[in-house]
Amino acid sequence: MNPNIYTIIAASGSYIPTQTIDNAFFENHTFHDDDGIRLTKSNKLIIDQFKKITGISQRRYVSDELNTSDIAYFAAKDAIESAQIDPETLDYIIVAHNFGDVSAANHRSDLVPALASRVKFKLNIRNPNTVAYDLPFGCAGWLQGMIQADQFIKAGYAKQVLVIGAEGYHG
Repeated sequence: MNPNIYTIIAASGSYIPTQTIDNAFFENHTFHDDDGIRLTKSNKLIIDQFKKITGISQRRYVSDELNTSDIAYFAAKDAIESAQIDPETLDYIIVAHNFGDVSAANHRSDLVPALASRVKFKLNIRNPNTVAYDLPFGCAGWLQGMIQADQFIKAGYAKQVLVIGAEGYHG
């Protein structure tokens, strides 16, 4: 490791799904505890407590025609354009997610090929040296991706790394 090498975040990108789901959507759902036992509190009270604890009053779901790799691509494209770099110069593409591509029509997880490989393809990157891999690591996966990118750069294995955190939920 070279202590004189610094990692710089050159840009960021994003994609915000268009379908907004308010907490009221969950008023007719069934809530269970950790043991699978149905909660006896009213749904309104559960939803209000959830909002009080998390601050979340709505969430965004992807439209039915999109998957996680699609929204990861949109965010990647936005970041690359913001950084004004040539995607062919990327050394690594790391995609952090929970479940892979899950479509609205089929709720089975699709992890092969890696979502990072799908993003590389959608970005039309032809460079065979651009390594694309996934971190199916849950919510903190993007942070682990940033740690790995930093280490690749400091070790001299990479100059440019694209880290993407994405998850697509369908309503």
